[in-house]
Amino acid sequence: MALPACVLPDPFPYLSLCAGGGGLDWGLRTAVPGARAVGYVERQASAAAALVARMVEGALDEAVVWDDIATFDGLPWAGRVAGIVAGFPCQPVSVAGKRLGTADPRWLWPHIERVVREVRPEWLFFENVRGLVTINDGDAFHGVLMALALLGFDAEWGVLPARAVGAPQKRRERVFIVARSGLEHP
Repeated sequence: MALPACVLPDPFPYLSLCAGGGGLDWGLRTAVPGARAVGYVERQASAAAALVARMVEGALDEAVVWDDIATFDGLPWAGRVAGIVAGFPCQPVSVAGKRLGTADPRWLWPHIERVVREVRPEWLFFENVRGLVTINDGDAFHGVLMALALLGFDAEWGVLPARAVGAPQKRRERVFIVARSGLEHP
């Protein structure tokens, strides 16, 4: 399945949730010249340190870094950002782990859903491992898509292998979800 072609507004201020080391941010910033991170949320200290180092290098936008998605308040950002980017933790659905899905305490989707509800951006861009699609947990992948629909987003998704962008790995596949607010918000 091919991901949709998107025309994003310029400028494109966004929040980065579960930002990790900023890989999605770097990609978005590279692909969309008007993209600008106005805030990062990352609870893992080493990843937050990597974000700060990349800001100092100029590879990422300088912005505040919050340390916990569970306590992050999206309400002040309502009407101020056009998008949310998130690479939420893959351990709950990865074939390399126990695949506890939504029963895993690292399943952070409910917090991301809450922030999306609070912020109400126009665009969403999410990334995870292929296991999100293949796990036998109806509340995982299908739950994400259902939540997006209920929040008024039209979502499309695809699974892309790393080799599609020139990486040497043969089996490293990622799920990408792009969603645009197109339905009436509840």
